[in-house]
Amino acid sequence: MPRLDMVGLLMSNSEQRMTTETALKLLTNQQRQQILRRVADTPDGTTVDQLTQHLEGEDSLQPDGNGSVEHRGIELHHVHLPKLQDANVIEYDTSQGTVHRGREFQNVLRLLEAIDDHQEETSSSIS
Repeated sequence: MPRLDMVGLLMSNSEQRMTTETALKLLTNQQRQQILRRVADTPDGTTVDQLTQHLEGEDSLQPDGNGSVEHRGIELHHVHLPKLQDANVIEYDTSQGTVHRGREFQNVLRLLEAIDDHQEETSSSIS
């Protein structure tokens, strides 16, 4: 039996480029989810500085103490933004420090929204 491809369900046949596994791996990290939500809210793009400040405001300090603005900026630059860029989810201009939506952005955002909707439904049915 063929496996269910969630991203495939959310995309038209001509748009299918990313596997569900790849999209879900990207979405396992809360900071990457926050990055995608922020980029979704800024259609003209954003800067690494703005993303760093946004993430700092969302989740001030991690239990390990790695919540400083400087640490978040380093983590964005060296970990999260390159992963999202490699998957064509964002376009990251390191020289300008800007982030824009990539070719796969809408597809991964739709999956994130589906996950968010499911979590809301699950939490409201438990209440």
